[in-house]
Amino acid sequence: MKNIGIIKLLIIQVILLTACDNILDQKPLDSYSDPVVWSDIELAKSYLNPIYDLIPNGWNLRGHSYATGVFSSETTQTKGQQLTPYDRGDFSPDNLGDDRGHLNWKNFSQIQSLNIFLSNVESIPDSYGESEKEMVTGQANVLKGEALFLRAWYYSEICRSYGGVPLFETPNELGLDFTEIGRASFEETINFIVKDCDAAAQLLKPKSEMEMGRANKEAALALKSRMLLFAASDLTADGNAFNEYVGYSSPNRTALWTAARDAAKALIDMGTCELSDFGAPDQDAVAENYFAFFKAKDLSNKEVIWGRMYRPDAGITIWTNRWCGPNGLNCWGNNGPYGNVADEYEMEDGSKFWDHFTLDDNKMYVNKSSKYTNDNIYYNREPRFYASILYDSTVWQPRFPDLAGQDPLGIYDRRTRIVIENGQEISKRFGLDSRQGPISPQNASYTGYLLKKTLDDEVEGANDPNETASIKMRYAEVILNYAEALLELGDIPKATQYINMIRNRAGLPDFTGDITEALRHERNTEFFLENMRWYDYRRWKVLEEEAFTDELYGVDIVEVTEDGVKSTTWRQINACPPKNFHEKLYWVPIQRDEMNRAPNLVQNPHYE
Repeated sequence: MKNIGIIKLLIIQVILLTACDNILDQKPLDSYSDPVVWSDIELAKSYLNPIYDLIPNGWNLRGHSYATGVFSSETTQTKGQQLTPYDRGDFSPDNLGDDRGHLNWKNFSQIQSLNIFLSNVESIPDSYGESEKEMVTGQANVLKGEALFLRAWYYSEICRSYGGVPLFETPNELGLDFTEIGRASFEETINFIVKDCDAAAQLLKPKSEMEMGRANKEAALALKSRMLLFAASDLTADGNAFNEYVGYSSPNRTALWTAARDAAKALIDMGTCELSDFGAPDQDAVAENYFAFFKAKDLSNKEVIWGRMYRPDAGITIWTNRWCGPNGLNCWGNNGPYGNVADEYEMEDGSKFWDHFTLDDNKMYVNKSSKYTNDNIYYNREPRFYASILYDSTVWQPRFPDLAGQDPLGIYDRRTRIVIENGQEISKRFGLDSRQGPISPQNASYTGYLLKKTLDDEVEGANDPNETASIKMRYAEVILNYAEALLELGDIPKATQYINMIRNRAGLPDFTGDITEALRHERNTEFFLENMRWYDYRRWKVLEEEAFTDELYGVDIVEVTEDGVKSTTWRQINACPPKNFHEKLYWVPIQRDEMNRAPNLVQNPHYE
């Protein structure tokens, strides 16, 4: 992390925003010296653009489908049947594996850039005449708010992976002696992030008054809510933290949960956010509108607090359909959900899937329900299931002409079809999207499921990029943050009210049974594929039982037509080698090179 004498804007890809209605309308600049940048409000604004671009966004900036869901057993590593170093338990300072957004120590380079900005931005109005100075001062204050928010965001990502980390409020000078740098405590790090969020919220305008895609007041309040919820949870505040770098030494749980509650309530009371109306109680409408919500190309919906947008002709391009769509459409079938996740989704009446199905000795799904009597495990499920997961026989996209005759509807086709006459097998056809299918079978999922959430049914993934926005924070998270803090503070009636807001909006009745289980289920289901579950499992200290389950499974479907009579079976199959849990996996290790460069850093527990 060096202080920069001359800022090469071309090299660091600083982009000037011309008159536009969103952050994607960009025009490249040449390079400028420090005095020029810090005397021009538009150039200063452009300085922040590459820092926005480098916000962690999954492996290779590919988005939520390539984020931490693999560690929480939400999604597979590529097609399945393989493990990351984290899942194998051999995760170490020397063996970190691919960055799914969690290896974010490199964020310090962005923090250095932000500190340079913050040390200069207040001087910009001095370069303007009196007639412009008041207007430029207002603009500079908003830009300062953006930089404070971005610094808080980058630090929040580092903190949730590593705990307490070195804190830098001013730019580091060339030649800094890193041997003297140590870690701040977890408590100090949280306080630093909250302070930046508070300061940013004071300077930023509401989302409706900010350029789409840039930081806003609601985003600063939502980030504060997220981090105070993380801080109050068992991982860092149950009194059993390994040391001061990964938790509080003497936590006051009531005070911590009160702070988390109040942070969420501050944004609720602001009144500018609202839950999107998906059409409940009409469950078909909910499924359709929930899916549409996550394929939107901008961030205009009032539930969306902050995120980033994409376009095919500028900046980073995403190919979510190609990366994650069916192999039978010449896509790559990555990051499919496990059957464990599919079976978590409730039935349409809010009852548990396993209240209606069981497994026989051959792991065949067997219907035991007196209410939902169809053997098909995909019937009568809650709307978010249909909006989030591609499962066998769901209508998806038209086939290419050579396969349209076999599949005129354009379904996701996983089942094997066998025809038997007079005891003899007459024909056997594998699903077009299966690992025995006719097109790129190596790209088929081992689980039998693929993602639907965040994909776009109007994009031909084999040939075209996506433009779907990546949502970083939305109001539903704040609602459930508030509910959880209320629950922990003993306000059960109000916690119940806010949990049911999310359920009812999804077309489901009020929950029954244990409220903690209900809240955690709603977070898992509502935020599937939104880079939340790994952080939740860790802060709840349930990583071993939830993410390192005995078996991660998929489904094998066989349809047999014998002498004109059709029958179908659904069978659980193994989709992943066994995972190996270790207590160290609650935190990410600081990589070896960093430890060598700054030997006063204390490594995270169980990695030395």
